[in-house]
Amino acid sequence: MNEEELEIGKLIEILQSVRLERAEYERKSKALGKQQEDLEFLVIKQLQELQLEKASHNGITVEPKRETYPHVEDWGAFYDFILENKYMHLLEKRPTVTGYRELLALGRAVPGVVPYVKTKLSVRTS
Repeated sequence: MNEEELEIGKLIEILQSVRLERAEYERKSKALGKQQEDLEFLVIKQLQELQLEKASHNGITVEPKRETYPHVEDWGAFYDFILENKYMHLLEKRPTVTGYRELLALGRAVPGVVPYVKTKLSVRTS
């Protein structure tokens, strides 16, 4: 697509068409994700009922994997622990956009952070 050959009206039409197609794919993907999640639950449940660690069928093997994730119940205690032990690796390495914007609005600079402006296109239908 040569951008110089297309007029703004045609670009807007193509953009809207792509947005609608993408939204439909995302809707279908979400529905399939839910279906997959439900099926995985049923397979795990049946494996447990049959007291099996794994099962195979037609060259496909399923096996539940257990992974541990953190669930913070007391953020104050968690932050205190991180600061006292210098365990900064327990945090994700990205600032929150809203918190950063709040500080900028208050005229506060954040050491080590440089703001950049990202331009997005707002698209509305009437």
